Amino acid sequence: MKKDINTYKDRGEFAKAILGKYISLAPNKIVSDIGAGFGHMRKDIESVNAKWQPFDYIKKMDETIIWNLNNHAPKNVKNAGIVIFLEVLEHLDNPLLGIQNISNHMEKDGVLILSTPNPQSSKNTLSLFLRGSLYAFQEKHIQENHVFTPWKHVVYEFLKRSGLEILEYAIVDTQYKNKKNTSLKDWFKSKIESYIEYRNPLAKGMSYGIVARKIK
Repeated sequence: MKKDINTYKDRGEFAKAILGKYISLAPNKIVSDIGAGFGHMRKDIESVNAKWQPFDYIKKMDETIIWNLNNHAPKNVKNAGIVIFLEVLEHLDNPLLGIQNISNHMEKDGVLILSTPNPQSSKNTLSLFLRGSLYAFQEKHIQENHVFTPWKHVVYEFLKRSGLEILEYAIVDTQYKNKKNTSLKDWFKSKIESYIEYRNPLAKGMSYGIVARKIK
């Protein structure tokens, strides 16, 4: 894994940059967009002359292929050279099983582009101290099925168990740094968050990104 850590303002910027970097190295140009939503990545995928293959848990557009990640990939779909998997992992009831099923859907040497909330972000760290719960994983977030707290070392282990080699780690979603403080309280919190990030560089970014390659 490379030692330099790149920073991206949001998940879309991250996925677009990594897609452009690895598409020529992928075993094929089938890009499975898992958690495709309303197709926000389609334009970027097709701009590199790749075939967009969108999956989701529920059908949000006509092109969507339904895939419950507790199961193997649907029949009559093509194995992917690249998988885009943005902000979905934390919603999975069985994250290891989901990653294993994604790995089985990938060609050997295929690339996984993953992003997920960062539990050790400065906002999460401060929230844990003040509230006793992580900022993005409070009880109210159960409504969004935020049921898996994706600690980096656990996600790394799940990827390795699924036959994937970690290539890159990235800091994702830093737009909060540009938010203007509207009160003394907000100003004080922002200073604490900056100090936490100074002490722990991995506390930067509300999310983090991982690039992994299938080796088995």
